[in-house]
Amino acid sequence: MKLINRIILFFVCIFLINLSFAEEGQNKVIVGYYENEVFQEGAEEGAVKRGYAYEYYQKLSEYTGWKYEYVYGNFSELYSMLLDGKIDLLAGLAWKKERESLISYPSYSMGVEKYALLRHRQDTDVTNEIQSFSHKKIGVLESAMVDSLKNYLAAGKVNAVVETFNTYEDLFSAFDNKEIDILATEGDGTYSKHNAELLCYFGSTDYFLCVNKKRPDLLKQLNQAQALIDVEEPNYLSNLRSKYYHSTVSGRALTGAEKNWIENHPLLRVGYLENYLPYSGTDAMGNVTGIVKDVFSRMAGSLGLSQKAIIYLSYDNYYDMIEAMSRNEVDVVFPVGGGLYYSEKNGIYQSQPLIQSSIYLVSAAKSGNHVFAVNRNNAMQSYYIKTYFPEARIIEYENIEECLDAVRNRVVDCTTVNGLRSDILRSREYKKLFVRQLISADSRCFGVNIGNEGLLKLLNRGINMVGTEFAQNLAYRYTEGLYNYRISDFLMDNILFVILMILAAVLTGIFFIVRDANHSKKALAAVESANKAKTLFLDNMSYDIQTPMNSIIGFTSLASASINKKEKLLDYLKQITVSSEHLFAIINNILDISRIESQTVFLNEDEINFPAFVADITSILSQSLKEKNLDLTFKQNITNPNIIADKLRLQQVLLNILGNAIKFTPYGGKIYLTINELKSDEKIDSEQKSHFEIIIKDTGIGMSEEFLNVIFEPFVRDKSVINQKVQGSGLGLAISKRIVKLMGGDIFVTSKEGMGSEFIIELPLTICEFAVMQEEKKSTRVDFSGKRVLVCEDVETNQIITRDMLENSGFLVELARDGVEALEKIKLSPESYYDVIIMETRLPVMNGYEAAKQIRVLSDRKKALIPIIAVSSNAYGDDRARIFECGMNAYLTKPFNIPSLISALKGVVTR
Repeated sequence: MKLINRIILFFVCIFLINLSFAEEGQNKVIVGYYENEVFQEGAEEGAVKRGYAYEYYQKLSEYTGWKYEYVYGNFSELYSMLLDGKIDLLAGLAWKKERESLISYPSYSMGVEKYALLRHRQDTDVTNEIQSFSHKKIGVLESAMVDSLKNYLAAGKVNAVVETFNTYEDLFSAFDNKEIDILATEGDGTYSKHNAELLCYFGSTDYFLCVNKKRPDLLKQLNQAQALIDVEEPNYLSNLRSKYYHSTVSGRALTGAEKNWIENHPLLRVGYLENYLPYSGTDAMGNVTGIVKDVFSRMAGSLGLSQKAIIYLSYDNYYDMIEAMSRNEVDVVFPVGGGLYYSEKNGIYQSQPLIQSSIYLVSAAKSGNHVFAVNRNNAMQSYYIKTYFPEARIIEYENIEECLDAVRNRVVDCTTVNGLRSDILRSREYKKLFVRQLISADSRCFGVNIGNEGLLKLLNRGINMVGTEFAQNLAYRYTEGLYNYRISDFLMDNILFVILMILAAVLTGIFFIVRDANHSKKALAAVESANKAKTLFLDNMSYDIQTPMNSIIGFTSLASASINKKEKLLDYLKQITVSSEHLFAIINNILDISRIESQTVFLNEDEINFPAFVADITSILSQSLKEKNLDLTFKQNITNPNIIADKLRLQQVLLNILGNAIKFTPYGGKIYLTINELKSDEKIDSEQKSHFEIIIKDTGIGMSEEFLNVIFEPFVRDKSVINQKVQGSGLGLAISKRIVKLMGGDIFVTSKEGMGSEFIIELPLTICEFAVMQEEKKSTRVDFSGKRVLVCEDVETNQIITRDMLENSGFLVELARDGVEALEKIKLSPESYYDVIIMETRLPVMNGYEAAKQIRVLSDRKKALIPIIAVSSNAYGDDRARIFECGMNAYLTKPFNIPSLISALKGVVTR
């Protein structure tokens, strides 16, 4: 019958609310908002609002559609405004008979408040005996508490001085300055009163969200919304209270059993299960790691026990850990789970759940659930199976990996994996297994010996104070180490894709050749030429791609076989790096020519100091020059050293031509680089232009006259180059020609076989009207130790590479797989938690551009201003402009190496 009544009430309320809105057509509501620790915070314009009352307002809005306007002030000021009709709502008012004619009370309260008395922690004159309050000064907020306090003192026949305050700020200040002896306050507040100690409670009252007498329409909507919340979400208020009031003055009021345990135990001995991350484990340095370490540190601080020594002892087996506690070797163990029945059989109390996790059933195709593989060292897994699959047969294995292998090999039907440890299933060898989530979750708790009441209560109190969300958020920090993606995994997973990508790029290039040829009057000749070029290119490319690919695969196998031979391993890794860079250069050139041909390349305007720019290029080439004992001579004849041009593209042109000069000049040869400014008298669109001539001459092998006719065509290489087996794709000069054309210039070349070559680049460049300041090159090493970085990257291999680079530089690294996860982690993190964000622009769900925009508009300004470094595979032109428009501070182009990564980080982290 009660259920039927609730359903009827539910539909009646919906009807009345809809009717009410139809009649009123008015959603704007003015709320009086005062600062009250925990209850409602952020009582000023632009401040981040949070707290019990604030969240309650938002819940009401879900049912009423109210849009709030906040008016700020202290409680007394806002109460007067409520009486005068200047605001519509005011929260936290207790019921008083004399107020009924002045303000409107709804039918439901928004909470219950207990009133508490606190003393100074060192004040031994005041005890919890009421008579000790005589002649003491008691401070209290001007509110309903005053009457409750006076009635309490009168009932105890105590003559104390009651002093009232208009604001909590004044009240707390008076207590901190010891102007009052005793503080009267709400028991569910005062997070910051660590200098106070609870004496007793002196009363309680319901408190309400009260309404201006002139707004009966709002009262009607409020009553209906509260009735609906009571029907649809009957636990809403209790959950809201637990969320905001888990750490209160009452939460720190220790019982006699708790105080006794603290006094008689100078240290806390914690036993933890080994190899069970994210819950517990030991790192490479032999230190405890996982949730257990962080939670105990946080709990000790919350309970005021930070001075107590904590000793951690690890155990490989769950039963050994429980046995150690029964022998009194440790005081508390973690984790315990599998249900109360098995804990009782083991002689332990379970604390409140610290963290709950789903359980996954892992099986082979069409397997049943009659035979389970279980990790013999983790009795919690066995307990869970015995509880929920009582008919099942259990076979024990040494670890979870052996359990999964047994499933994969059809030796058993299935096994279970804890949800927070499910990253292990990402291993490619388990990809064909079937995984489904079970209905019944499993808790992980602390365990103490039966009869250890004081410690159990302390642990439960600590869990309430830190909150279960804290442990849940910690878990994801430790799941990354459960599965390591190996080089062999990458090759097996992606080698076909890499080859297909290269072939696709090749075909794309061929497509552009054929397309251009069809537009020419000499179509037939062009097609024949293209076919020849295509055949030649495919022959060359087949060799050029196979060479680095064979090297990568071969040296990877050799490196795996030489894992314990350091010198050989380092040599093989060096060879892999060289071959990878060459393969990447081939792919990058193909993509570059495709972008230019499809007119998707845009030029940037960078301010450049020309001599310094050339010095940087020669520095890049210095090692190559040294290896071949080549002499590079640089001369300049320029009037305007400061110009405006696309720095990256101009650098690409010069590196291509100079790189060829180094390749094709024999050992001990000479290379000449000359820059002449020809004239600077032309003005276009009020910009001063000047014509520059860049001459690159070498004493190399030269080129045939036949090749000079097609030198700037894509995919074409000279026979002499092929015969000498010099690596290259035949795209560098084609790309350089097109870039220079985009810049409004041209390239000319003269050469003779055996006599060297000369390239002349003519470019009109804009003169920069001011001197370009050069960045001072500093060799000092920046210490990133302790700095925390959030890496937003969805590709697992990239995650591993970036993480290891950063950790080797001292960073603490956390990962996010998409923009939504990144944004959520930043929102949930404490203030100033992250020092920098590395953001891949092409993320799933929410891309990096949008994620950066969302971060920049966060209400918490410190979080909104976290430096962001973009990572893009094409950080040129419009893409680069888009990066900065989204509020990112710098960018890296894939693939990046350690020096470029560290350089970018120096620029933003140390700024």
